[in-house]
Amino acid sequence: MENNRRQILDMLAEGKIQVEEAERLLSLVSPEAESAGSGQRPKESRSSAKYLCVRVEPGENADEDHAERVNIRVPMALIRAGVKLATVIPRSSEDSVNEELKKRGIKFEIGSLKAEDLDPLVDALQDLEVDVNNGRHTVRVYVE
Repeated sequence: MENNRRQILDMLAEGKIQVEEAERLLSLVSPEAESAGSGQRPKESRSSAKYLCVRVEPGENADEDHAERVNIRVPMALIRAGVKLATVIPRSSEDSVNEELKKRGIKFEIGSLKAEDLDPLVDALQDLEVDVNNGRHTVRVYVE
């Protein structure tokens, strides 16, 4: 965590980011420290939802050809930062980004992505748990 803070402060010192952006990034890497300093209790979603996890394991009927394992843990801070970074795409580039997404089968308008919509999404993800077991694979998607 301390390394992330140092990188943010270095970017600020080099003029790569503005003070407001540095404050926002610092709050993302250290939400507990920020809320403790203000005397407020941290939001439940920010303190308990640390990772979005996807696990795939062989099921009870898996043969040797289907014994793959996948264990993905995506930090929620990375998801938050990604959403916030997507909101700074220039309007002049939105059409080309949307076209590339459409070519890849993703029907999504990048301009509809709003950083302020992220916290309710993270709150909803805390209740998410998907378990699929088809005998050959067991798939779990959850937030921890």
